[in-house]
Parts: sequence; C-alpha cells; structure tokens
Amino acid sequence: MFPLVNYRHRMAWIRILAVSACILGSASSQNFSLLVTDSNPLGIGDFVPGGLDLGMPGLGGTGMESGIKGGFGYGAGLESVYDSNFGLTEDNEQSEVSLLFSPWLQYFSDPEGGARVSLTASYTPIFRAYQHNSDLNDVDQTGDVTLNFVGGKTEISLFARYNELSATDRLTGNFVAGSLLTGGVRATRQIGPRTTLNAGLSMAESDFGSSGEEGSQVLTANFGGIWEITTRTGLGSSVRYTQTESDNTGTREAWALLAELRYRMGERIWLSASLGPEFAKDSETDETSVGLAGDLSARYVINERWTWVTTARTATVPSPSDAGYLVNNTLLRSGLEHQRNRSSISGGFEFNYSDYEKVGAVPDRDNEKNLSLYLGYARNLFKERVAFNSRVNYTLNKGETDWNQLQLTLGLNVAF
Repeated sequence: MFPLVNYRHRMAWIRILAVSACILGSASSQNFSLLVTDSNPLGIGDFVPGGLDLGMPGLGGTGMESGIKGGFGYGAGLESVYDSNFGLTEDNEQSEVSLLFSPWLQYFSDPEGGARVSLTASYTPIFRAYQHNSDLNDVDQTGDVTLNFVGGKTEISLFARYNELSATDRLTGNFVAGSLLTGGVRATRQIGPRTTLNAGLSMAESDFGSSGEEGSQVLTANFGGIWEITTRTGLGSSVRYTQTESDNTGTREAWALLAELRYRMGERIWLSASLGPEFAKDSETDETSVGLAGDLSARYVINERWTWVTTARTATVPSPSDAGYLVNNTLLRSGLEHQRNRSSISGGFEFNYSDYEKVGAVPDRDNEKNLSLYLGYARNLFKERVAFNSRVNYTLNKGETDWNQLQLTLGLNVAF
C-alpha cells in the first residue's frame, strides 16, 4: 500500500510552519472567497508530501518543552508588508504599510510518531496595524486541531480549523475581515495487499463579517479506492458529492466521477492526479450542467538542493458580491525551491482563471484572469532559533477591473 504522509518530521519544522502561516496570510486573504472550497485545508493524508514532510535541511532544534506528556512548541513572528495597491483598484492606487505580530503555540501528543492515537493542535493570534488605515487595526485568530487514530489497516482523522483573514479580496474588490470554519473526518482502509479504500466528509462555512458580502456553506463527501498495479503506480476512481449554499445563488448540488492516478518513484517523484465529469444542478434554474473537475499535485526532488512543485485544481464558489453568479475557478501553481544548509530560495507563479457562470436572469460579466509571480528568501540566524524571511510578490489582474499590485514582505520568527 502506498504510505500515508508521515508527520514525524513536523516537530523539527515547527517554526517554519508558523513563519509560512504569517507570510502566506496576506496572499490567502486576497483569495479568501475561494478558501471555502478546500475540503482538506490541513492536508491530512495527502499522497504528495509538502516540503515540511521531507525532513529537508532547515531550522534546527524543536523548541519543545517536555514537562507534560507530548510536547509544546511556541514562539513569535513579526513582519512588515509594503502593498503598492491596498484596495486592488484600477485607478487612484493607495499604497499601505502594515505590521503583523504573531505569537504562536503548537501541541503534539506524539512528537516521535508511532502512537495509535495522537493529537495535534495550534493557535496563532495575528495583531494587525496599518500606517494609513488605522481604523482597520485589529486581531485575527487562527487555530486548528487534529485527532488521529491509526490501526493495522485503518486510519481515521478528525479535524477542525478556524481561520480569520483580513485583506482586500480580489473577487469582491473590497477589504474584508472574514472568518472561515472547516471541520470533517477522513478515513482510509486497506482491504487487500494492493487495494485501499478512502472516504471523507467535511463542512466549511465562510463569513464576511460586516463588509456586506455574502458567505457560503460547502458540504463535501467523497468515496473511492486505489489499486497498486505496480510498486510505483496506483490507479483508482472516486465519487464526490458537493453541496454549496449561498443567499446570492441558492443551492448548488454536484456529483463528480473521477479517475485517479498515483505515481511514486522512491523519495524523488510524487504525482497525484484526478479528472472526470461533474454534473451540477442549481436551485435557481433547475437545470443540469456538465463540466470538468480535476486535481493535480506533483513534486520532483531534482537533487539534494533543488525541488520542483506544482498544483492544479478546479473549484466552484458562489460570488460573494454579485447575486446570480457562480465563480468557476481554475488554479495553476508552480515553483522551484532551492535548499541550502541554513537558507532557502523559492520562486514561481500562481495563475487563477475565474469564469462567472450566470444563475438566473442577470447580465453577462467579464471573467477574471489573475497572475501572481513571487520570489522568496529565508535564512536561519542565531543558533537556528531565529528565521529571517523575505518575499516579493507581483500580481496582475485582468477582468471586470484591471489592476496590478506589488507586495514586499520582511519578517522574523523566533522559537523560544
């Protein structure tokens, strides 16, 4: 059976997790409307591991305390962000400088791995301050918890995550201080030497607070299986049901029939892909449409220094600002990572194509094409208890409004 992602390396990367959450918070907030479609935000059971799961060189030590069973990691992050177009406007661009302070705490009941039952939890408040928009100063809260049961042939994971994000959302064009609550269960069961069944159920709800936009609720259920035809390759299929509700579009139900492929070559190449038709019906028109649904995740460790990663996925979410529209979004993200003993350099792009589908008698609306280029550098300092981070991000948007944005980020993270 293909091995599930092992989390034993996560303790050595505890502060990188916090740094990444801090740095990527602004980028995620720009696409806040789309985050509700992610049924597995913690990446539980993902076949293709992230960099944190490979035990790559990086910050040393764990910053763990062993006074009670399990272990705690704690520290704080501080970063400054320059934004050339804070409101994502086509004209009269307003620049902004913000300061973010993020103390963080994480708990792992099984730091070494191997326990039949394990619990992980984390909490991060993010204190925000703006130079020109002091009325937006506030605190965002982020926390998650995962309970994992591992048997001889069965693994079950229960998870919940609450995330508050604040930034200008690109689909609404307005500053939002929103929240996202996600919870669910995922399970795998080996029923033969080469055959594994998997299932999942999750519920996500987004809330735009007092900004006036409409949030949505997304229920996702899936069931499928994988058969290893060789030691490297697995083939399978799955059925996915999605129910989306919003005051702007009513209820949308969709069934996707997906063919799945998994490939792994040692510790160098991972590939997971799914593709198939999706049959959708909305309550406003009571018509059935057929589209294409898919997901791709790949990782190629070129050598001990270079790694290439790429992701592609489709998702549908009700427009939060315009009644009568569904947003069919296609994401393509790709990048290179260069690891050194005490530092790393990363660069790549993210492209989102947002197709606006009419639900009911509404006028046509321009689709959105959004391209983001990024370059990042991180380095360990002072006996590897301190990490320095920097990132340059340039975004170009074409659609209902045309705008561009430059973001510069500098940050430090300390593990106590």
